[in-house]
Amino acid sequence: MDLISILILLAAIFVGWSIGANSASNAIGTLVGPMIIDFRTAAILVAISMLMGALLQSGAVIKTIGEDIIPREDLEGDKIVTLSALLATAIFVGLVTSRAIPVSASHAIVGALVGSGISIGILKEMNIFLILKIFLSWFLTPIFSLILAFMIYEFFMIPISKRISLVTFSETFRLLVIIGTVFIAYGLGANNVGNSAGLVIGSNILGDRIITLIIMGIAMGLGIISFSKKVVNTVGRNITLIDPMTAFTAQSSAGIVIYFFTLLGIPISATQAIIGGLVGAGITKGSGMVNNKLVMKIFIGWIITPFSAAVLSILIYKILMMF
Repeated sequence: MDLISILILLAAIFVGWSIGANSASNAIGTLVGPMIIDFRTAAILVAISMLMGALLQSGAVIKTIGEDIIPREDLEGDKIVTLSALLATAIFVGLVTSRAIPVSASHAIVGALVGSGISIGILKEMNIFLILKIFLSWFLTPIFSLILAFMIYEFFMIPISKRISLVTFSETFRLLVIIGTVFIAYGLGANNVGNSAGLVIGSNILGDRIITLIIMGIAMGLGIISFSKKVVNTVGRNITLIDPMTAFTAQSSAGIVIYFFTLLGIPISATQAIIGGLVGAGITKGSGMVNNKLVMKIFIGWIITPFSAAVLSILIYKILMMF
């Protein structure tokens, strides 16, 4: 394995770690926020579920990232393109994670790929229709999740809570939240592992798809366990007051949206999905129950991410080409 290939693999592992440290908060936050289980247990549960999703159903998104945005022959022919995109994603997501801001690795990697494509002058060869479809999905993700969460909470959760005893209600929803966490973490692994593994597979770095997925799955798991706690607190405690009913509502809506787009092979933001779900559930209790200032800060981050990653990828490509 040559030096560039080693650097690509290391950068991809760091991207995987960053996904675990940041995006996994979307699954853990709804467990830790209402204090259903402790952080360590939640982290292990989410890590295992994400690895299963990565191994079993990540193929469609991996193809999108590794072959369909930039032609595979361009990735294999100029590995600096792959390295630039991964480094830009790793640096940006890593820095934002250190600030405890939930951000989308999908936004970052797609933006970085577009930047890399511009760097080598193949914008016309890139799948612009697919890129626009991905951008549209990012716009629709929080809206779909918000509407779905509002409907689930208003027409399903509230009627059920009025018909069962408080003890039964509490025990039932604690179990449902754990099941919901497994579901959303599975979807997160199936969708987001492509952000790190897709380019490694597309550039044919290791030559073995399963080994690549296992490595990236482990990297995500380590990110969850080692560095996700700050972002978990943002998602689980600072956006809205989360009780088991709110947690399950947000998980259900987000999990359905993530899984739907995963089947379509579209890399989306799990952050957008879960926060849309939390806001949708939160506004059923009144707009004052949602931290609008924090939501706006996160929203601005979603807009900035792909453009920042694209610019960073262009700069990194130009710097690397000097050597």
